[in-house]
Amino acid sequence: MKMKVALTALVLTAAFTATVQAGEFIPAAGFGSQYGDLGGKFIYRENNMALYVGVGSNGAAVGFHLAPSVSSQHVFGAQYASESDVFDADSLLLATYDYHFNGFNGRGWTLGGGLGTAEHQNGRREGDNKTVAVLNVGYKF
Repeated sequence: MKMKVALTALVLTAAFTATVQAGEFIPAAGFGSQYGDLGGKFIYRENNMALYVGVGSNGAAVGFHLAPSVSSQHVFGAQYASESDVFDADSLLLATYDYHFNGFNGRGWTLGGGLGTAEHQNGRREGDNKTVAVLNVGYKF
């Protein structure tokens, strides 16, 4: 069921970004909840805002980034991720912060984290939520 929600969000995000013409599409790869644990992220960026879909070895994610300006290195956002083996969760809902070494509009390394809630799996009661912190490391091409 959770994977259906993630796939629906992926399709809706793709449909939305296909209709927008002013921005740019950026591929990225990395580790963390934004990248489906270990995988890729497809970003649509326009001015100081970005929408993304991440798919990886163990999960998927959808989210957005918002920077104070296009050249800012500090980026804030929110994310929903599903099926994370690294964070032992069925789903994650996070507030995120990322540091873009070459600025929000540049290519290169990003380092960030998130804080939020996770619905845990593996022996815990169904629907058992816990606060979780995550780490994301990636490269924008």
